[in-house]
Amino acid sequence: QTRYKEEKGMGEMVPRVSFYDFFKYKYQVSVDGTVAAYRLPYLFGGDSLVFKQDSVYYEHFYKDMVPMQHFIPVKDDLSDLIERLEWAKSHDKEAKQIAKNGQQFMRDNLMPKDILCYHAVFFKEWANKTISKPYVYKGMEKSPQDDGNSPACDCPSKPWKRKTKEKNKNGKQKKTEL
Repeated sequence: QTRYKEEKGMGEMVPRVSFYDFFKYKYQVSVDGTVAAYRLPYLFGGDSLVFKQDSVYYEHFYKDMVPMQHFIPVKDDLSDLIERLEWAKSHDKEAKQIAKNGQQFMRDNLMPKDILCYHAVFFKEWANKTISKPYVYKGMEKSPQDDGNSPACDCPSKPWKRKTKEKNKNGKQKKTEL
């Protein structure tokens, strides 16, 4: 039974698959909707080979991904998907390595701390470009600001510097720029 007339002739509807059950499959296809497919980092987290649709949409980490190293690229209209799947099936060793590379890319770049650091950098840069002072509307709560004494972000590349207090070998306070 189809819900939309466009579905006629597309084959039989299949039961919905739980996201956790995705990882039981050898291949994953990442297809955009009205925005970039936000599930891509999660797909990289499994052992599956990811086929990523070419797209005008992007996320901040796309520029660091390498086609045929981290994922298999597929045309935006998916017209070469079958051909790419057949390649993967006939090149199993290479396909498994690409899947492992994608998984490692996720571990190296897309863990929660990495996403947090990306947003911290983004908002810091955005704040630097803001020309008007923010207005706190009635009923809104002002967020407490960092006093500089909290643990520093451990982002691997910090575009801003933050002073923190540390003790040197003699137990005296010293300031260190991170």
